Amino acid sequence: MKSCPRSFNLYFTLICLALAGGCASETDAQKEHKKEQSTIRLYLEDRAPASSGTVLVTRQKIPMSVEREPFLTEEDLSRVSLISEADGTYSIQLLFNDHGALVLEMYTTAHKGKHIVVFAQFPKPGTKQAKAKKKKDDDNDDDANFPESVPPTNPNKPRESAWMSAVLIRDRISNGLFRFTPDISHAEGVRIVRGLKNVIAKANKLNKL
Repeated sequence: MKSCPRSFNLYFTLICLALAGGCASETDAQKEHKKEQSTIRLYLEDRAPASSGTVLVTRQKIPMSVEREPFLTEEDLSRVSLISEADGTYSIQLLFNDHGALVLEMYTTAHKGKHIVVFAQFPKPGTKQAKAKKKKDDDNDDDANFPESVPPTNPNKPRESAWMSAVLIRDRISNGLFRFTPDISHAEGVRIVRGLKNVIAKANKLNKL
């Protein structure tokens, strides 16, 4: 009869250890997620060869000519969300601050019929994000000013950047909301949004200092 309490105590202890181990793992994952950072760049389609460069957009690698500098980046973001659609797909919604909203309105007003091409970087924490290659005087490569978007040669290694969408400008966007369907995996979408949220939170914290 005395063995019952001991068995119960041992069983209870094992359960507590298992739960503690699970909590520790979850905490470690959360800590790793907080280190993640993402960037996002909105480029305007530009059909003038002298001022544009060619990028390969989506997993279909559709060539598009875009301006060499983005007109909006994560620095103008105030919120980002991953939105589940009724058809089972998902989209990413960007909400820009006052400055970003003004720029978005100006560009969508002046450039109806063109595309906004979206690029994102989402490297593993602790690795440097790819930077645009500087164009040399004797470099005739149209892509020389753009960050690397080619998937890694190792198929087992996840990619860390993507030209993931081209959105046709149909109407003026005056509310600072830009929503698009990215041609990337859902896991990549979650990773990008999580990293952008960390960037926004860090910027908000610095602004309060």
